[in-house]
Amino acid sequence: MNLEDVARKAGVSRSTVSRVVNDDRRVSEEARRRVREVIRESGYQPHAAARSLASRRTRIIGLLIPRAVGNIFGDPYFPQMIEGAVGACNDADYNLMMLMDTAGEPEGEKRAYSRIIRGRHLDGVVISSSVIDDPVVSWLREDRFPFVLVGRHPGRLETSYVDVDNQGAAHGAVTHLLKHGYERIAVIGGPTNMIPAIDRYGGYVSAMLTAGLVPDPNLTRHADFTNAGGYRAMKSLLPQLPEAVFAASDFMAFGALRALREAGLRVPEDVAVIGFDGLEEDATSQPPLSSVYQDFRAMGREAVRTLLRRIEAPGEKSIQRLLETRTVIRRSCGCSELTDSVEGEDERLGTVESV
Repeated sequence: MNLEDVARKAGVSRSTVSRVVNDDRRVSEEARRRVREVIRESGYQPHAAARSLASRRTRIIGLLIPRAVGNIFGDPYFPQMIEGAVGACNDADYNLMMLMDTAGEPEGEKRAYSRIIRGRHLDGVVISSSVIDDPVVSWLREDRFPFVLVGRHPGRLETSYVDVDNQGAAHGAVTHLLKHGYERIAVIGGPTNMIPAIDRYGGYVSAMLTAGLVPDPNLTRHADFTNAGGYRAMKSLLPQLPEAVFAASDFMAFGALRALREAGLRVPEDVAVIGFDGLEEDATSQPPLSSVYQDFRAMGREAVRTLLRRIEAPGEKSIQRLLETRTVIRRSCGCSELTDSVEGEDERLGTVESV
């Protein structure tokens, strides 16, 4: 089947079939229905290059993983976020291209940017896990190229992004520990140049200050969101022996639990622990890990949907979405069973959308 065959079977012109294939609105509903019925019955697949030429769209969007992220396949965040992004692309008849700078060379990144993005091989790009000094954000803005961040940008209020309220969610998790009566609460934060890590550390500080406590610098460590990083950070905290630990990722919390076990310390009897991410492994860890849950698949899905809106309406204002999180309480924080909180109050953060 080719375009002419579809046109003949549907009783319309070749140009009408082309308009239907490229979602042109200048076609009557009856003609659109007949063309789509023929396409469905025949299994006709439009030629990608011809379709792009007609619509001036590649129907490909990029998913950019910055070079600062070195654990893309070891951390469940990325596979699940990618799964959500692919699903949203499939729903919209788009393809997803993953972009990574494995060499970690700024000049190589610039060359790749010029070749792929300035060469218009994509219609837009989603940037995952943006770092503060990521030059790609500035390049995209200068080129007026459609993009959406997964995670807010602290210095660009007009930039479109999809995120969770990392600071508010971390504040809630640390407040939960405070309600247990813990005061010497340590924090294992993420990389100091990654925005989610900065926000989660900010939530820890604000919760402590709200409770009238000054965060102790000796109880602060920063790691790389990995199990090994959390393990090393917890080992270095053992001489100070905090009453509780807030880990800015579940992987780091798992590493902290391992270090505490090796030291012969009980969780939560000797040291309580709460994490951030809500991984499936949390329920089977020893002890079951309390954590802030966020939906990684929804993050990828909403980032793609937001980008497609930016592509369709480039002149509209920026879109900034905060997705829901919830604090899942298990035994590691000191609770005896799965509850919403110490006092039973709802610790969910509602969905917020501002455009």
